[in-house]
Amino acid sequence: MNKRVFIAGTFSIAVILIIFWGCQASSKASSSRLLKFNMQKDKVYNYELVWDIKQTVFEQESKISIGSLYSIKVNEDDGHIKTLTGTYKSFKMSMNMMGMDITIDTDKPLEAKDDVGMDKNPVALMKKVFSGISGKSFIMKVDEEGNIIEVSGFEEMYASMMNAINLNEDQKAKGLTALKNQFNEKSVKDQFAQLFTIYPNKEIKTGDTWERNYSSVGNLPAKYSTTYTVKGIEGDHVTLVAKTKIGSTSDIDIKGEQQGNIIIDSKSGLIINAQYEQNFVTTVKGTSVKMEGKGNIKGTLQ
Repeated sequence: MNKRVFIAGTFSIAVILIIFWGCQASSKASSSRLLKFNMQKDKVYNYELVWDIKQTVFEQESKISIGSLYSIKVNEDDGHIKTLTGTYKSFKMSMNMMGMDITIDTDKPLEAKDDVGMDKNPVALMKKVFSGISGKSFIMKVDEEGNIIEVSGFEEMYASMMNAINLNEDQKAKGLTALKNQFNEKSVKDQFAQLFTIYPNKEIKTGDTWERNYSSVGNLPAKYSTTYTVKGIEGDHVTLVAKTKIGSTSDIDIKGEQQGNIIIDSKSGLIINAQYEQNFVTTVKGTSVKMEGKGNIKGTLQ
């Protein structure tokens, strides 16, 4: 009799465990998260962006590396549009092209030699001008799907930077041109479109897919059509696989693709980590330029 009770008890426990595990598996499989641009008011988020690019034209290779660190603070939120203050924390750029090595790093103090010969040395002038970018801010308005509605504040930023450095009028004019080419509304919109134009603004679960499109409007105008697939959900972290087709929007012929793996905090929409690889070819007036790039994005709550 005791043996029968023992067997019956063991069987009951086994059934309970099977049901429990089944519920757990079912819960995990059916778990979903609302995924939208949802940064919280008065909080500060940091983004570090690094891109390494290899460019080949006429069988000549050149390499460019660009790194930026931003802080993003949500100042206003009307329930649909968030108003953000973006602040440059640092900027790094290195180029190896046509036998020249050029390095700019706002984290490193300028040396006395950097002030010498700026009238004839554009690199020295760029170092001087770009050194003042740290701490400067701009404004963005972003909706719940991550669409960047507006970017502003750069004219005030230019004036502040140029007034803070000792340059003659000719140097100021050249420096301002270099500054506007690198830091402007279009370049910021292009950079942050990669970060923000992701969200479907709805509940998602593992296996779901959606498509988002945007166009870059800066020095290399192109259209990006990306299919996002939910690879997995663990707690508040959503892992996405992104596949992008890159095409033309102007007389510059562009063909290429990009692939990425992205981890997002579903509570805020913050990209915690993302890694991208891209390959594309641009053709201008019969001249083709092959470009290969690797990008890494890291986001943190300050």
